[in-house]
Amino acid sequence: MRETVLTNREEYVNSLLAEENSLKKLSREFAENLGLARISVAASEAQLIKTLVQMSRCKKFVEIGTLTGLSAQYIFEGLDVGGELWTLEKDFRHGEKAQAVFDQLDQSLKKIHLIMGDAREELEKLNSHGPFDGVFIDGNKAAYGDYLTWAEDNVRSGGMILADNIFLSGSVWGESTQQKFSDKQIRVMQEFNKRMADPSKFKSAVIPTFEGLFVAIKL
Repeated sequence: MRETVLTNREEYVNSLLAEENSLKKLSREFAENLGLARISVAASEAQLIKTLVQMSRCKKFVEIGTLTGLSAQYIFEGLDVGGELWTLEKDFRHGEKAQAVFDQLDQSLKKIHLIMGDAREELEKLNSHGPFDGVFIDGNKAAYGDYLTWAEDNVRSGGMILADNIFLSGSVWGESTQQKFSDKQIRVMQEFNKRMADPSKFKSAVIPTFEGLFVAIKL
């Protein structure tokens, strides 16, 4: 999660990006109406995720944590022709807004599937569609370890695992933060980061965005 006030650096970076289209703006508007604008993915980070998906030529991708469908749109755009995105969301208020956006997407060349429910349960139902080319983890922070276990089993060798909010606003290194994270959330994220950094399993890198983005290629 992040503050909505932009720094000079963020304003400059955003000035270099193409303006978001009307559907992306609609997702942001929905998030703002729900009081969740602060946790919507930044345009620069979303564009980075889209670029990584494109570079990896992903066709089958999973997103954990839809919110109002903003990051899903970027991932969807990055998929190869014939690609499919499964995006999971637990909160029906968020899912309703996301679906309203997805219904307006051109899905003639690729598909997006919104899956409602607890991701730890719903992920197991997706196993038959795998192996997947990649996964973006941005859901319940206390469940990141469970999501990674699923990804290790269901993302193909050479596939990509992306994870957002890995800094927990600095809580993972002991910084005092405005937003309070539970001891469990901090412990789970610290362990998650160690697992993602394991060179015997992944080729990985940390992108020092505001909240931290882990990028890993499964060996």
